[in-house]
Amino acid sequence: MRLVDSVEIVDVLDQEDIKYYSDVKNHMLYVDRGKSDLARVALAKRGFVIEYPNITKHSDLNEAYDEFIKQQKEKEVNGKVWEHPAFLQLVKLVVGGLVIIVLILAVVRPMLRQLLLGDKDE
Repeated sequence: MRLVDSVEIVDVLDQEDIKYYSDVKNHMLYVDRGKSDLARVALAKRGFVIEYPNITKHSDLNEAYDEFIKQQKEKEVNGKVWEHPAFLQLVKLVVGGLVIIVLILAVVRPMLRQLLLGDKDE
């Protein structure tokens, strides 16, 4: 494979917002398994056929590509809750709030009680 082909493949992956890892030593590009079908279809649309995915309903490649993109977007929207991109941010926010509440109840509250009441409890 020529350098021009490699640059075109990387360009296609960048245009489709497909994350990849390049191993320069072995001349390999690695794509996440979840995005591999999307990468194959995008590359096939540009003329790089690398194990074409199973889309047999459409005879035209552009129609197959559009159908595949629509299926992928529908899967992202109607997918599992923990697969959404905002879920991890929400979990981080909730865990951060819990940590702050625990710190207030376990550290700050007893210190304030000790400062305000002094030795009256003993």
